Amino acid sequence: MAVVLRRLRRLGACFGGSRRAVEVAEPNVQPLEAVLRSRSWMEALGLQQHGRSDAGGEGADDLEVGLAEGSGADRLTDEVVLQAFVCIGVEVHPFRVSHVDASLALRWAADSFANLRDQGQRQGAAASAVYQAPLRDQVCATSADEALRLFGEAVTALHNRLSLHDLARGGVSRAAADALLHGMHLLHLRPHLRDRPNSEERVLLDSVLSGALTANWLLSTFCSFVSFRPNALRYQREIICSTTVAALGGVAFTGAARLQRMLTDAGDGRSRLGDEEATLEPLVRCPLCRECTPAARAIQNVRAGDAAPTCCVCTEQRASVCLVCGHLCLCEECYLQLPRTTEAAG
Repeated sequence: MAVVLRRLRRLGACFGGSRRAVEVAEPNVQPLEAVLRSRSWMEALGLQQHGRSDAGGEGADDLEVGLAEGSGADRLTDEVVLQAFVCIGVEVHPFRVSHVDASLALRWAADSFANLRDQGQRQGAAASAVYQAPLRDQVCATSADEALRLFGEAVTALHNRLSLHDLARGGVSRAAADALLHGMHLLHLRPHLRDRPNSEERVLLDSVLSGALTANWLLSTFCSFVSFRPNALRYQREIICSTTVAALGGVAFTGAARLQRMLTDAGDGRSRLGDEEATLEPLVRCPLCRECTPAARAIQNVRAGDAAPTCCVCTEQRASVCLVCGHLCLCEECYLQLPRTTEAAG
């Protein structure tokens, strides 16, 4: 009886904590700071604890030697690195975290993922990815556009490889399932929805996210409640439940997006997620016509001489970037400062 009472108290505490987690809108900035104070790619993705590298001096030298001799990067799997990037990415994504360094943190997380995503790259990553100073003080080779694209690809890849047949490769834990659900929610947000939290379409997507997170928590808690001792069977049940919720969550997001497009007559029949031919890429909004176009398709370094108009943003430099809509209206610096968003483009 005492054991049952303890289980009930823990169940009530977990329920209250989960409900508060859904209600709280402001994300935690600690993951962002953890990424920026890292000194290696593995630390940035949370695959290695912050150790003596934070102390500097002799400790930093010792860490560099230790990583060079064998940090365990070559023993990681592609699935572990992919899930780690998605988990970190949703915590530092600039669409969720209103922080001046959010974009930089996502860039470093994406850069770490790009250098650790397959076995061939991981074999040489340990010796070359250790810095004497935190990543915040280094120059990141991955741009903001590339980071958004890599994040979209990672979320799509993780969702597409979900499988109950091969749990070792296609299963996800509760934490990874929560991160995947948040990632799919971000990828389904159209540019105009991020600033309109009370719009019908945004409320619908937010409701799907809250429902999926709650279902994942309930099933995981139920598995923990019925299994009095941690064992392999309990872990397997939790993986099955979380993987199922993540897969159904993707279906729910796609269905909600399609339903909203049907109601507004703005749909073109495309699937936002789950379509293997869909590409998730960052978009920019033209300052003149307000049309959202893929940032990667913009033509940069256009040389029109005296015929080039003045940049419509700073009104000082000559325009050198032509967007897909056809407007030559931005200089290079202002173009890089334009806000980005991601959505599926087929």
